[in-house]
Amino acid sequence: MTALYEGRAAEPGPAAEPAGPSTEPLVTGPSARLADARTARRAARRAVRVFRPRRTGTALVVAAVLLTVSALTAAEVISWLMGRPLRLVPYERLGELARAYRFDDPVMLGASAVIALAGLWLLLVALVPGRPRMVPLATDDPDLVVGLSRAGLRHALEAAAAAVPGVGESRVRLRRRTVTVYVRGGSSEPGEPAAGVRRAVTARLVELAPVRMPKVRIVVSGGAG
Repeated sequence: MTALYEGRAAEPGPAAEPAGPSTEPLVTGPSARLADARTARRAARRAVRVFRPRRTGTALVVAAVLLTVSALTAAEVISWLMGRPLRLVPYERLGELARAYRFDDPVMLGASAVIALAGLWLLLVALVPGRPRMVPLATDDPDLVVGLSRAGLRHALEAAAAAVPGVGESRVRLRRRTVTVYVRGGSSEPGEPAAGVRRAVTARLVELAPVRMPKVRIVVSGGAG
């Protein structure tokens, strides 16, 4: 489990006077509950944002390609201005290829489709969030960010399912919005342990309090014969 606390250290100041009876009104009722709900939502958004995966690999590839193209362009332009072209890029050959094909040629259409698909893929990578390696847990403090590894959450849920009577083996698969528990019965007693496993896994999820509570799905296979 990983816990991060972000905040500013308190600056030293004059010694506090002895606390006396507070004269400020105590906020209770719907206003207090609304403030608590807003704080919880703000803490949840911060936790999700902190553990959101960064597209480092894709960003490095795109940056390397852009850097290479920019360096070649700058070198060619500067060399042409100085009267000594480097000719790193075969412009004559590229010009011949461009003149050899029409815009409605299948080769041109295929190349355009590949470039369009590459751009669409980059847009999807930038807009669609990836799967985080840590599962953010809910807290009441926006400055306190707590995350549990996916392997740790999976092991905790597998242990909760295995502790149910009649369960011989359990395996958990985590998805973005669902938790699938595969259970194999360990006895020949009648009845399926699905209800007990669901209660145990749901109770463990409530204890851990992930920011986004997943839906629990139980898959039971045959017991020992």
